[in-house]
Amino acid sequence: MNMIKQFSLNDQEFKNFSQIIEQYAGIHMTEGKKALVEGRLRKRLVALNLQTYNEYYKIVRDDNNKVERQLFIDLLTTNETWFFREENHFNYLKKILHERNPQQVMNIWSAACSSGQEPYSIAMLMAEERELTRPWNILATDISNKILNTAKKGVYLKKNIKGLSKTRTRRFMLNGVRSMSEYLAIAPELKKRIEFQSYNLIKSPLPHVKYDVIFCRNVLIYFDKDTKRKVVERLSKALKTDDFLFTGHSESLHGVYDNLIVVNPSIYQRV
Repeated sequence: MNMIKQFSLNDQEFKNFSQIIEQYAGIHMTEGKKALVEGRLRKRLVALNLQTYNEYYKIVRDDNNKVERQLFIDLLTTNETWFFREENHFNYLKKILHERNPQQVMNIWSAACSSGQEPYSIAMLMAEERELTRPWNILATDISNKILNTAKKGVYLKKNIKGLSKTRTRRFMLNGVRSMSEYLAIAPELKKRIEFQSYNLIKSPLPHVKYDVIFCRNVLIYFDKDTKRKVVERLSKALKTDDFLFTGHSESLHGVYDNLIVVNPSIYQRV
């Protein structure tokens, strides 16, 4: 009990951690996130047998401790998601597909893929609309290596799965057996259509491919206005002309970047 009481994050320590996460991930931590930072970093203090948050800050700011810094980023950037989240985006993607030649190559980027439900949802829709024999590709990226490894595995606890219909579950998921009986796994033929990569939206080089649709949802809200503008401009450059960027419903791009126009709530077109 005494050790737990020592794990109290003061304002200066919170400011220090906020500066690091903004420097390396572009995420702007408001005062309202102090409890989240305190709670998520506590496990690293325990694991490393540290007594204060300031000791941990000295470790993650040290360029010789890049592995621990990545763990720090992983802890503060992991967010909840689920299959077919914000369904109107998938309905609009279906509309785009119906308007295009089925032989046309479709490249889609899930730019903040988290634990994988988003790119796997996109792949399910593509398989339904274009089948697995048509030319389509999905890139799935995230800054968190830990959450990216979860996404690559494509294995989920049955009780935690949200958003999947029984039809899609039967078609695209495999039941675990024996010790894995409480889990469902993404079908291999779907997994192989997705390329997973570690990616920093601010610093990593843009992909060489131009995309028809980019999903970048529920991550822009964590950036300040200047960083958001930079990220959106970079994503726009990765889009084909007249193609689409999907953002989260709470993420407005009004006044952020002039080369995108709203075509539907939280759906933008490059002009």
